[in-house]
Amino acid sequence: MRTKEFFKRWGEGIQSITPYQQSRISLMSSFLVLIGVCIGLYATFNRVWWLFIILTGSLGLTSIQILANIQKFLALRRVTQQLNLAQEVSNEQERRD
Repeated sequence: MRTKEFFKRWGEGIQSITPYQQSRISLMSSFLVLIGVCIGLYATFNRVWWLFIILTGSLGLTSIQILANIQKFLALRRVTQQLNLAQEVSNEQERRD
């Protein structure tokens, strides 16, 4: 597979990701960032005070981002479940007819 073909397939795959999948990926990535910020806070405590202050601010922003991603993920999961349920009911009604 050549580079051009790889990027073509990769682009097609990225375009087919659903909002539910995007929110799930975003949520998992946010947790990784939170872990990194916490490790950075631990590593810089009493050593590099200015970096500690920056990471403390980042901790608040990351926490808010995680909360927003959780809310989005849960809402999209409920919508997806309702759509799947509606599809099952529709399929069952078609089988009866």
